[in-house]
Amino acid sequence: MKIPVVVIIFNRPDKTKILFESLKDYKPSKLLIISDGPRNNLVNEKEKVTQSRKIFEKIDWECEVLFNTSETNLGCRERIISGLNWVFNKVEKAIILEDDCIPTNEFFTYMEILLDRYQHKKKISSICGTNFLSDSYEVQSSYLYSKYCHVWGWGTWRDRWFKIDSELKNLEKIRKNKFLKKYLGSNRAYFYWHWILEKVNKNKIDSWAYIWNFTNFINEDLSIIPSTNLLSNIGIGKDSSHTRSLPYKYIKADASKKKMNFPLKYPSNLVLDSKHDIKVENTIFSKSIYNRFLWIIKKLIL
Repeated sequence: MKIPVVVIIFNRPDKTKILFESLKDYKPSKLLIISDGPRNNLVNEKEKVTQSRKIFEKIDWECEVLFNTSETNLGCRERIISGLNWVFNKVEKAIILEDDCIPTNEFFTYMEILLDRYQHKKKISSICGTNFLSDSYEVQSSYLYSKYCHVWGWGTWRDRWFKIDSELKNLEKIRKNKFLKKYLGSNRAYFYWHWILEKVNKNKIDSWAYIWNFTNFINEDLSIIPSTNLLSNIGIGKDSSHTRSLPYKYIKADASKKKMNFPLKYPSNLVLDSKHDIKVENTIFSKSIYNRFLWIIKKLIL
């Protein structure tokens, strides 16, 4: 049985159309559309939001389509959290794609297999389709276990999602007991994550993904990361609301030298890949001194 697919859209009908076309091979039997409303101060945004929604009104395969739309702009954090709350009040598990995350054909097979395999293994919070280190880190199996959840194409289950600390109620307690220093392995990571999360808490950063990662940290839950990237993010750049550039070389799935093969090769034990996680923290999040220097130079040049 095919797994319900959630699509998160906003004001980019051109990218939404590309995502829609990519769904035609999988032909999900249930689509759940989450859409934020337009901002009042931007010309033509209401029209773009409407165009994005209309893309899913005409589907040429048998599919139940459900919409959860907002007529006012809620922002990324509130819209996606409230939207996924709606989703998981309706379905037990789901594959989740934002409008600029274009999956490979292998992505859906991989997601189906692993959402079924790990449904009752509560230690696993998420199945991710993105591997940011795809061509620079070798994995012997088809996937690895990580503390970090990458949400450019991912999936989860109802019971995991509803653990989310959406209001960051545990943030102050976790800051005081320095749990993240021990769990993430360094003062640098501890200070970075609390700095970021405090900005999210004060609405200076509009993000739900940091909250989801924080929830997984404090529950010591793990995510599954594929050995090769299965998504191509087409939204990175100056027009992006959140990701205008990256501190590392991002290799899209269609440009990767590595491919996902089936049947999947399963890891022998459910143990996190600490070497991978150190590389992720040093490259993507708090960054080593060397990587931070390169990131600053890159931002100055751009």
